[in-house]
Amino acid sequence: MKLGIRARAGVILATTGFMIALLPSQASALGDNRIVYRSCGSNYVASGFNGTNYWAQTDRVSGTCAGRFSLNFEMSDGRWMARTYYNRYSAYRTISPTFGNVAYGLHWGCDNCNVTKT
Repeated sequence: MKLGIRARAGVILATTGFMIALLPSQASALGDNRIVYRSCGSNYVASGFNGTNYWAQTDRVSGTCAGRFSLNFEMSDGRWMARTYYNRYSAYRTISPTFGNVAYGLHWGCDNCNVTKT
């Protein structure tokens, strides 16, 4: 489910202080939704399965990155689907289970940022 801007802001404001102390550097499974801090800024990253499709989203929280956000999926057999590019503020993508089981959502805050797994 894609969150609206008010819902994202509420989640971010309500949980940022708590999440900073508890966030792992890498996700361990699909759905490890959190704010990540990178050299190019902070991003909210999330992924999951809605009963019909796998989904992933990345949203800018702060930063000065002028590049574009992108998403990808890592399948349970280790393959990566084609990377999909969006704008510099957010990215959202779904994929059907007919392609296989998704193990992780892959998120880039900008073209030159490190990938984050959820």
